[in-house]
Amino acid sequence: MQNLPIVKLKPKEEDRVLKGHPWVYDNEIAEISEEYENGGLFIFKTSEDLCLGVGYLNEQSVITGRLLDVLKKPAETYDNYATIEALLEDKIGKAIKKREKIKNTDAIRYIYSESDSLPGLVLDMYGKTAVIQITTLGMDKLKDTVVKIIEEKLKPKNIYEKSISSSREKEGLEKVEKVIKGSIKPVIIKENGLDFYVDPAGGSKTGFYLDQRDNREKLKAYVEGKDVLDLFCYTGGFAVYALHYGAKSVKLVDSSEQATQMTEKNLEHNNLSEFCVVKSDVFEELKSMNTAGEKYDVIIIDPPPFSRGKTEKKGGLKGYFDLHLKAMRLLNEGGILFTFSCSQNISMAELIQSAKDAARKLHHKVELKSQLFQAKDHPYSTAIPETFYLKGAILKIV
Repeated sequence: MQNLPIVKLKPKEEDRVLKGHPWVYDNEIAEISEEYENGGLFIFKTSEDLCLGVGYLNEQSVITGRLLDVLKKPAETYDNYATIEALLEDKIGKAIKKREKIKNTDAIRYIYSESDSLPGLVLDMYGKTAVIQITTLGMDKLKDTVVKIIEEKLKPKNIYEKSISSSREKEGLEKVEKVIKGSIKPVIIKENGLDFYVDPAGGSKTGFYLDQRDNREKLKAYVEGKDVLDLFCYTGGFAVYALHYGAKSVKLVDSSEQATQMTEKNLEHNNLSEFCVVKSDVFEELKSMNTAGEKYDVIIIDPPPFSRGKTEKKGGLKGYFDLHLKAMRLLNEGGILFTFSCSQNISMAELIQSAKDAARKLHHKVELKSQLFQAKDHPYSTAIPETFYLKGAILKIV
């Protein structure tokens, strides 16, 4: 890949890239070759004309450049890969190999964007059904090659593209939902011996919250013989585990008709009983439960993002505080709270502090039992803080 156009950075702007963060912002670029195509491949160079690596560029986006491969140190020429096909095959192959040790499920995230040096690409496999998400123009232009490699390496029966992220608009792309190969319909996946219906086309994200796999298992130590409340239950992942691990009862709340219907299917398919599924706004339902004097031993809170950017952070933290306050009023003495945030810009410390502040208002204290993170097939890099988004905590209210 020696004849690609050049992106030259301003002095010192290569430092973050060399430390492992593959983004280049618009204000970090000194010049671009005269002839180029938005979304096309480029060689990225330092201000001293040394090669940093190869990636793609889109001037419509504030994150203008995203590198697919970075040299260990700047060099006169870029020679890690001869072709983009060779680069993609190697990166995808390494990402798949990274997940080889995951044996407790047939639903796995095989590619997680920047964490696998494939910015703009996510690949989830549900059995023999592959669901891809593309969020950038540069990766969209590489889609045919990516799909071909995925077919060769994973041999999916069905391939579905669900590229509906709001970030596509910033890249000048429209949302795409289409079958690439085979057909798309709800499938049954296995996870730790339990079955779950997944609807890749109609469900949230790619159909299932794979990132919570490891955290669902944590319920085993807390729910036996307990009354459990599952808020923002989606398709019932936590509730299925809770009842499987011996919970006395589970009440589930979600505002989505489709999610609550799938929840009931999942609970019934696993031959579970003693559950109540409520389709309602969670905040409104919490008011009703408080009025009714309902009490629970374990409460699970797994809301959608409350804060998607810096300007929303203050409101997001207030949302978590209100949620913690209303939920804690329903907890029995010594009750356990599983609380999560998938807002990337809300830190673990801020999430826990929100719970502490709510407990203090109710004249309680919080005992931290454990911190929780995204599953192993969603690896995060310390050099790329954006890859670390799911934070959680198990808290005992005393």
